[in-house]
Amino acid sequence: MRKILVLLLCLGLCGCAYMAMQRRGKLMQLEIGMTKAEVINIMGKPNNREVYQQPDGLILEYLIYRTRYEYPYEENTPIAFIDGKVTGWGRNFYEQQKQRYEIEIKQSGR
Repeated sequence: MRKILVLLLCLGLCGCAYMAMQRRGKLMQLEIGMTKAEVINIMGKPNNREVYQQPDGLILEYLIYRTRYEYPYEENTPIAFIDGKVTGWGRNFYEQQKQRYEIEIKQSGR
């Protein structure tokens, strides 16, 4: 029984790594100005999503995809949208946008 559980765990980790590797390659198909639907068509369902509304009403949205998974390390790639169009992607772009728009992630209950 224990060997079966270990085998299933290994297969699960390999599956995550394979999916992340496929997504990493698909990043090359993205273009500035694409719609959210076009990105999801290429990349599939995101692992996470963040949305921020600025005081002027501007809505910033990030679809976040796991693009590398080598236990225990994982890498997530955010894809940024403004007004429903891709404006950029990648961790560096995400960090620049957080500074530019003064995004502060607040923990609930604090």
